Amino acid sequence: MADTFAPRRSINGKLGRLVLVAVGVALAMVASLGLWTEAGRYADAKRDTLLTAAHVFSAASAGAVARGDTRAVLEAFRAIGKVPGLVYTSVEDGAGTVLADLGTAVRLAGDLDLEAGTRPGILALLATSTVQVSVPVVESGRPVGRLVLVSDTRDLTGRLWDVLVTAALGAGLAAVVGLAVALRLQRSITGPLVQLTRLMTAVARDHDYAASLKVRSDDEIGVLATGFNGMLAQIRERDARLARHRDRLEQEVAERTVDLRHAKEAAETANVAKSAFLATMSHEIRTPMNGMMVMAELLAAADLPDRPRRYAEVIARSGQSLLAIINDILDFAKVESGKLEIERIPVDPREVLETVVTLFGERAAAKGLDLAVAIAPDVPDRILNDPVRLTQILSNLVNNGLKFTEAGHVLVRVERAGGMLRMAVSDTGIGIPPDRIERIFTAFSQADGSTTRRFGGTGLGLSICRRLVEAMEGEIRVESAAGEGSSFIVTVPIGVEGEALPAPAAPRPPARALVAVDGGATRLSLLEALAAAGFAAETRGGIAGDGEPAHWIVDAAALARLGHRPAGAGRVLALAAMGDASGPAVLERRLADALLRRPVAPSEWAEALARLVSGAAFADPAAAAPAAEALPRFEGARVLVADDREVNREVACEALSRLGIRAETVEDGSQAIEAVATGRFDLVLMDGSMPVVDGFEAARRIRAAEAEGAPRTAIVALTAHVIGDGAEAWREAGMDGVLHKPFTLKAMADCLAAHLTPGWVDRATPAADLPAVPVATEAPLLDPGVIAGLEEMAVAAGPGFLHRIVGLYRGHAPGGAAALRAALAGGDAADVARAAHGLKSMSLNVGAARLAALLGAIEGAARGEGRLPDGADCARVEMVLGQTLEAIAERFPAAEDGAAALAS
Repeated sequence: MADTFAPRRSINGKLGRLVLVAVGVALAMVASLGLWTEAGRYADAKRDTLLTAAHVFSAASAGAVARGDTRAVLEAFRAIGKVPGLVYTSVEDGAGTVLADLGTAVRLAGDLDLEAGTRPGILALLATSTVQVSVPVVESGRPVGRLVLVSDTRDLTGRLWDVLVTAALGAGLAAVVGLAVALRLQRSITGPLVQLTRLMTAVARDHDYAASLKVRSDDEIGVLATGFNGMLAQIRERDARLARHRDRLEQEVAERTVDLRHAKEAAETANVAKSAFLATMSHEIRTPMNGMMVMAELLAAADLPDRPRRYAEVIARSGQSLLAIINDILDFAKVESGKLEIERIPVDPREVLETVVTLFGERAAAKGLDLAVAIAPDVPDRILNDPVRLTQILSNLVNNGLKFTEAGHVLVRVERAGGMLRMAVSDTGIGIPPDRIERIFTAFSQADGSTTRRFGGTGLGLSICRRLVEAMEGEIRVESAAGEGSSFIVTVPIGVEGEALPAPAAPRPPARALVAVDGGATRLSLLEALAAAGFAAETRGGIAGDGEPAHWIVDAAALARLGHRPAGAGRVLALAAMGDASGPAVLERRLADALLRRPVAPSEWAEALARLVSGAAFADPAAAAPAAEALPRFEGARVLVADDREVNREVACEALSRLGIRAETVEDGSQAIEAVATGRFDLVLMDGSMPVVDGFEAARRIRAAEAEGAPRTAIVALTAHVIGDGAEAWREAGMDGVLHKPFTLKAMADCLAAHLTPGWVDRATPAADLPAVPVATEAPLLDPGVIAGLEEMAVAAGPGFLHRIVGLYRGHAPGGAAALRAALAGGDAADVARAAHGLKSMSLNVGAARLAALLGAIEGAARGEGRLPDGADCARVEMVLGQTLEAIAERFPAAEDGAAALAS
């Protein structure tokens, strides 16, 4: 590296070149100035000399020129040769004619004329070899001619050369002095710089930062040296710190690794604690809620006076609201942990909408709000989505709209937008300021603090909606303004090309439809649907007709007050809320042809609209059986309920009893193991958390016994664990499924239908032992024990219970017999067994023993052997059914009205 530096030569050379350049520039400037000055002086001297001589010769020759005497003129010029440098002289008369000239030079047109008052430049003097002057010849004050003198400039070059030589000598002397000064400065200026350069080279090469440079002056060089020494000192200090840090670096790394591990363990512990807390709280809340909700549901379904039934329904709805809040929190926890899964199965969006408006109909009515659905005709009949989560999204949005709306309506509008399904939930509520719109989608947040105090809620609903919509690859946005309501718009992919519902045919006359109902949302949805069906739809403020033929859709209460059908009415549809007595009243008085319940369900409205278009008769609403009575029956199935809490056992047993099952109970897992080993059960409902042996361990032991040859028993976890380790423990224990608390009667029925063996019959008469078809049985037409049991239940539940059960049987049993004959005509043994089983189950419920035995034999033969009954067997079934219906009519004559209603 040292070889690459030549600091002394480099700096000295630069200083020398600097001096020489400076001297050269000065020389050029001085020489130029000297030459220019010398040329000016030369021109001035030459002009003065020539003008003086010219005036002398002019005066001497004036008389001769005036006379035109050439000889006298020449005589006057004899002394001209004595003038230095003069080479030519001429005299012209007044006419410009040359009288005489003298000299050896040739006069040139380009001779430089030295006129008075002008100084020619050096270049002009060097460009010519001669200069001239001219003066007038004056005789007695009168010009008589002109005298011209021409001189050469040969002496100018010598004079200029003298100037250059003088300048060169001065420049040489200046260069010598400058170099001497540069050499002198090198010791005081370049010397320290060279030392600094050498020291820097040595430090860079040897990394010896202990070196330093001695400061000899306080000028800029001294400041530079001091700064360099300070930099070396800082480097030495830094190296010392690095050395100390390196000495304890391993210890610091170890300490920080321990801290990081502790922080990671703390975070994991906190996360586990959060999950455990949520799981524990969910279990502890759901367990008492199970008893409350199931018992409230059973109580509401009982034959009670209106006010107590209303109380029970309020309890059930409150439980559902509390459960919804719990589910919001648990769903949010699943979203945060990334465990939320979205199904993609065919879904009918109309069914989802019907579920939502039915769920919130009573709440809307209680607040005096109008809730309605408007479905565009091009909406497909199926999309690829998760029905549960889609229902949850719409439910959250509708619930949100109802919560923040005090007056007006909530409208759910659904339409197709290309390959997307667009669902907008609009309300006329308080609205959202623009600067707070984005905040409402943040977890645990609402528009402001007063919103929570005024309207309640967790602030999780919209956050969960956004996460669910994003998981569906859709988008959710809101359009709102304070005080003007809000519109939440959800778009999700259709995913599968479904078919739009076929457009109705052209309506039969009258093609005019008038809508006179309260509620802007309902009115709008009805008008749009009527217009899409081809009607000329209009709104009316009242129901006084104008006499023109038209179909009417009116409020039942307004129609009841009017007391007659509107003038010119074709067919009249009445709207009434659930529990509104004016609805059945207008039907009974024949003021209306059909009744629609608020909020108008899409399926009911579609059917009514189709009948309105085609002119078909409306179905009698009394023919529809209550939903609670549509639950299936599982007579004869043996079910074991294992739960350590008495309330839970009572709830499960009561729910099972509504499904035709008299369950057995145990209080812990060890008793469940023993009961399964000593008895034959079709299904075990096993609680997870029990003393002695918990339900999951009990299931593992039962499965272990089955592996050694014991018969297999279906086991379903009956648990309130929906998140955490307990939520998936049933799978690890080898259970067949799970039923979460709190459950509904329908959920219990679905669980039994999914896990009971399809071919099971009353265990008192195993299918393998059933006699072949045909069977001759001596069983009584009606089982006295069952009849007595029904009458005993009627004492507790009221006479309406017995009339309802018997009426349902009388209304539906003939249809069951027709289904059996249709299955036989199809030749499918499975369909025959299914039809026989359905009629047998309802027959057992009312004690139709002979018919049930006959059907059981048919079912066993079809299911076990694939053997079909013949026509005689079906005829026997129909005959025994007729006898049974007659016997029931004699035993329970008051139930005939209900049967007639069902039959119609």
